[in-house]
This record gives sequence, C-alpha cells and structure tokens, in this order.
Amino acid sequence: MITQHLNEPQQQAVMNTEGPLLILAGAGSGKTKALTHRIAHLMETGVPPWQILAVTFTNKAAAEMKERIENLLHIQGTGPFDSTFGLAQGNGQSGRLPITGTFHSICARILRRDIDKIGRERTFVIYDSDDQQRLMKEILKEMGIDDKELKPKAALGYIGRFKCEALTPRDAGNQATTARMHQVIDAYKRYQQELFKANALDFDDLILETIRLFTEVPEVLDRYQNTWRYLHVDEYQDTNHAQYLFISLLAKRFKNLCVIGDPDQSIYAFRGADIRNILEFEKEYPEAKRIKLEQNYRSTQIILDAADGVIDANPNRPEKKMWSEKKEGPKVVVQELGDEKKEALEAVKVASELHRTKGIAYNEQVVLYRTNAQSRLFEEACLRFSIPYRIVGGLKFYARKEVKDVLAYLHVILNPFDTIALLRIINVPARKIGLTTMGKIQDYASGNIMSLWDALRSVHMIEGVNAPTKERIAHFVELIERFQEKAKTETVAELTGHLLHAIDMEHWLRDDTEEGETRWENVLELQSVMQKYDALEPHQSLMSFLEEVSLVSEVDKLQDTNSDALTLMTLHLCKGLEFDHVIVAGCEEGIFPHSNSMFDKEQLEEERRLLYVGMTRARKHLRLMLTRSRILFGQSQANAPSRFLDDLPDAVTERRSDDVLSAFAWASKNAERKIRGEDPHGEFNQDIDFSDDMNQDLELLEGSRIAHPTFGKGTVVAIRGDIIDIKFDQGGRRTLALSIAPLKII
Repeated sequence: MITQHLNEPQQQAVMNTEGPLLILAGAGSGKTKALTHRIAHLMETGVPPWQILAVTFTNKAAAEMKERIENLLHIQGTGPFDSTFGLAQGNGQSGRLPITGTFHSICARILRRDIDKIGRERTFVIYDSDDQQRLMKEILKEMGIDDKELKPKAALGYIGRFKCEALTPRDAGNQATTARMHQVIDAYKRYQQELFKANALDFDDLILETIRLFTEVPEVLDRYQNTWRYLHVDEYQDTNHAQYLFISLLAKRFKNLCVIGDPDQSIYAFRGADIRNILEFEKEYPEAKRIKLEQNYRSTQIILDAADGVIDANPNRPEKKMWSEKKEGPKVVVQELGDEKKEALEAVKVASELHRTKGIAYNEQVVLYRTNAQSRLFEEACLRFSIPYRIVGGLKFYARKEVKDVLAYLHVILNPFDTIALLRIINVPARKIGLTTMGKIQDYASGNIMSLWDALRSVHMIEGVNAPTKERIAHFVELIERFQEKAKTETVAELTGHLLHAIDMEHWLRDDTEEGETRWENVLELQSVMQKYDALEPHQSLMSFLEEVSLVSEVDKLQDTNSDALTLMTLHLCKGLEFDHVIVAGCEEGIFPHSNSMFDKEQLEEERRLLYVGMTRARKHLRLMLTRSRILFGQSQANAPSRFLDDLPDAVTERRSDDVLSAFAWASKNAERKIRGEDPHGEFNQDIDFSDDMNQDLELLEGSRIAHPTFGKGTVVAIRGDIIDIKFDQGGRRTLALSIAPLKII
C-alpha cells in the first residue's frame, strides 16, 4: 500500500489526485516524500507515466524524485535517458517514468523538438552568465556606453527582471521613464538581436520562447496539454511570472495541477520569484483543495520554536505551526563576539569541538552567511585550524577557463554562428590571430550584414589581413568543419578526445607547473562526465551534454564529493539542504537584515524568511552569531544586534558573549522580563548568575566577604561598576551583576 508509511495530511496529498491542489509544506515536513508517493499512486492506479510531469528547481531534486519513484514501484534500470518526452497518447507508452526536471531543462527539451515552428534553429546553444556578460560588454562598447555609466552585469540584471516578468523590449520600453532605463531598453533590444544571430538562448529565453511557442502554435500546446495531464510543481513559492505563465498554459485543459511549497521559504525575489503565485493560488483556482504538512521530521522542537518565533512576525502568511516528535535537544545559542575575526575563529572552533566530542562529521556542519564577502575569514580560520572545508558558490567547475574553452569548441561545432564562443576559441591554443585582425573581420561582417563565422569563411576577401594570418584562419575554419562532420558519427566523448588531440590542448595546458597539471586534470574530468552520453546517438549525445552542462547548478554538485569537509555557503544557497549543526553568522543590523532592505517592508519580510530558512536547516545544533564591530567592504562598523534576534523565545535560547559588560546588557533585558513575570525561562551563559532580583544597596569593596544562597561564601576580588568578581570558598570564580544577584555581606 503506497500510503502506509505516510502521516494523515501526507496521505490526503497523495489521494487527492483530481483538480487543483495546494500543499503548504513546512520545512522538513516530508514534501518530497508526499510528492513522490502521489506520483507513484497515480501510476499505480493506471495513469500512464508519460501523462505525469514533475517540475523541480534543481537537477538534484529531480534525480532524487526519480530514484524514489523507481524504489516505490520497484522499477529497475531505467537509465539516465529512459523517459518518453512530449508525446501525446498513443505514442509514448514505452516510457516507464514520468518526466521530472527543472523549468529550464524541460523547456530546453520542448524547444529542441519544436523551436523550428517559430522560426529558430533546433541547434541553438544556451548562454551561461559568463557568455551573457561577454556579449553585453560588446554591446555596451558598440553603444559607446562607458563601463562606469552602466556595467554589463547591471544591464543584465535589469534584463533578467524584465524576462522574469515576461516583458519584451517593447513591453519594457513602454514602462521606461528615465534616460538610464531607455539605455537599458536599447541594450536589451540589441542583446536579443545578437542572441538571435548567434542562434543562442539565455536561461530566461528557454521559458519565454516556450511560452511564445505555446501561444503562437496552438497545436503544439494542444499536444503537450494532452500529454501531461497531471502536473506537479515543487517549491511553487519560488516561481516567477514567466514560469507561472508556462505552468498555467499547460494546466488550462485538465486543471490537474498540484503545487507544493512554503510561503515562509520564499527567498528569491531578487531573481524575480513572486510570492503571490502561491499566496493567490486559491484565488485563481477557487475549487482548489488545501492541505498543510506541519509535522517536521528534521529538527528538534526547540529549533522549530525558535524559527517560528522569528517568522511569526511576518504578516499575511498562511497560518501553520510546525511540530516535531523530537522534543529534547540543546538550546539555540545566540553568541556575541568582539569582531569578525573572533566570530570566524569561534565558528570553526565550535565545529571542531562537535566533530571531536560528539562525532559530528564536518560534512554535517555548515556556516551560513548573508553575503559572499563574509566567507574569506571563515576560510582563513579553517586553514589556521587545519579543518577541511568547501566553499559553495565559489568558482564553479564549469566556469573554469580551460573547461569553458573546451565547451566553446563544442558549441561552435554544434552551432558555428555562436559568436561569443568563436571569439573565445579563435586563439585557443594560440594561433597568432590578434585583436586587430579580429576587429577587421568583425567590421567586415558588420559592413556586409553577415555572421562572424561567414566572415571567417570569406577571410580571403578581407583587405588588411595578411596572407599568413588568412592561412591560419582558413586552417581554423577547416578544423571546425571537419569536426562538424565527425559529430555526425562520434559521441561527444569520442569527438572531444579527437578534438583535444587535433589542437594539442594537453601540450598547451601542461606547462610544467602545478596549475597547468590541475587545468589538464579538469579537462580530463570533463571528458569523464561526457561518458554518460555514450548511449545516445552521436548528434543527440553532443546536444544533450551541452544542454545539461548549461543547466547544472552549484548546489546540485554540493554532495557529489565523499570528502569530510565543513561547508561554507551563503544563506540563499542552503535551501533544500540539512545539517546536524548550523551556524548563521553576522546577525547584525545592516548585515542581516541586509542594509538594502532596511527601508523596504517587502524586502525586510524576505530577509526574515531567509533567516527562517537558515535556521530550519539544522537538525540538532543551531548557533546564531553576531559581533560588536566588524570591518566589511573596507569599512569598520559597529552595528546593533539584528532585530530578528529580539523575536527568539527566551525559553529555547541561550545567550553568550565574550564581553562581561555586554553580557550584562543583554541579560538585564531578560531580568526586566522576569521582574514583570514575562517568560522567566530565558538563559544566559557567561558564568554570570542572574537569579531573582534582590536590588540590595550593598556597600561592597574589594576583599569584602559575602554569602550567596547557591554558591555559598566568598570574597569580592574585583568591582567594575555594577559588575563584581567573587572567588567562592567552595572553589570557582564567578562574575555577577550587583543589582540583581542575591548577595549578603557577612
């Protein structure tokens, strides 16, 4: 029985298969389990797998979903490509599993099949962020716009937001009100034109062109609507408007749309995610059923209570209360330190101690921070203590120069009109084709309204390029054309092996340095990745490999390694992960919440959700760290503790500081609460005793003898304002707050 190991709300999610369904799934509530069991139940009750689509946000999540369905239904050996894609009833019965994938990968596969119906080539390439920036840099240069006036990254940021809202250059132009925005719109227009010339799409285009295909060619939409009759969308709170349009078009006919997510974990507004998609789902589908998954299987109740205290302060959120059967566990530690160096050292020291004393592997521990700029000191602290670590969000494998160079060759072999890739490899390895020569060839291409590839093929016609250079360019063109022929009969791994030999890449990279060895090893690693595609037809092998490489994300690769290392990453990258021990660093005003959000209500709410996400990654141990002063971006700051810390329930938190006076300031706030009878269970750990408020007027001097009801008799050894140090006769030295410690002179 598919539902026998599910709790009651999960069972409801599985059994409600017809019509729209909203599943509000809190952190760690087994939403993947509910989703996979739901799909397995559909298949078990006779729904063909090719009629089911599941959309996820990472390739890792898609692979996990597929594996779980295989295990549930005891399906063996489907292999990485054993899925029927985009075929209406009657043509696809051979597929044994539903299609699962990210928005981008699913749209890429739709376009590979049907993009020619809207006048584009199926051999399109997908530009990553590096390719996009190279192209935008060229465009802004042609427009005569200085880098200080408008940076390529900033222009692409605007364009990305337009595309998330499904706005064309014309649509966006209608909203432009400033000179800068008109510049951006002009750049957007040219950017799209250059992409078209290069037969390239960026990530956002994959979704937008699929929407255009569905809108302009109704019979294609009709086929996919009839094929995918049961739709599932994971992490629905993170969808943007374009993704919403894509799903809405597919779901319009049968309305069997199941969306699952948690508004409290919507943290990607900066990428265009629109929380209204999940909040207003029931307005769009009034007949929708709503199911809440509130039992948490990951964290202790203590951690959940702390996280709930933070998120409860956000308005307009669907009511839900997470609970766990794991009632016991350590309190959430809120730890204040002097500066960012002490913070980093303490974080690494705590991770090391848990590893040594509790046996918690470094792999099961993470340091989370709000901005990448905070990572350096944690890295240095790991090096100092010889702690193995990995930084997620650093230079990605597929972004390394030598890897990008090989990929650019393959892109050109697949699609020679990819100008960015051509410019990248024309001199890799070095061919003595200088920038001046390339400038002349590009001018010739522009003047004759032709592609760069066609200009290279016509290099004998170009004046101002000397004969030896023309010959070298002709050799390069011949090389590409030869490998275009080979691509028809060789898989991507074979093709790349022959290509690397032909251009003598090994000799060029291995320059007798350690760095050169590493570069060549990276190329060999790339070849090993390609072997996965050996089972496909040659041309399909090349296209599928390039497509998957373009769509891979850094988080997908996080747990590919078996090495035991402490993870360092930004909070935005941690969603979907879990660890035994989580440290959230930099809990100060201006850092977290970020200074950019301070005067924007919606951004501030998202910052609060971001902390909630970070806190709910923890299974057993959670520590929130802050500093009294910090140097960040070259400036010294003394920020107040994050406002979010004020919302932590005292009953589940333990506050610590490395400064006695600061510790007293923290604890006196708790003491005031105790006096008023509010939440008397708060705890502060600095070897300072804040018991009942005695408020005695004591004339104490160094050397005075005192009595304490708990610690016994002792001698005052130091007095600093309202703070005193006492050496007790029974052993031990304690620091007490004079105003509230129950002391008597003897």
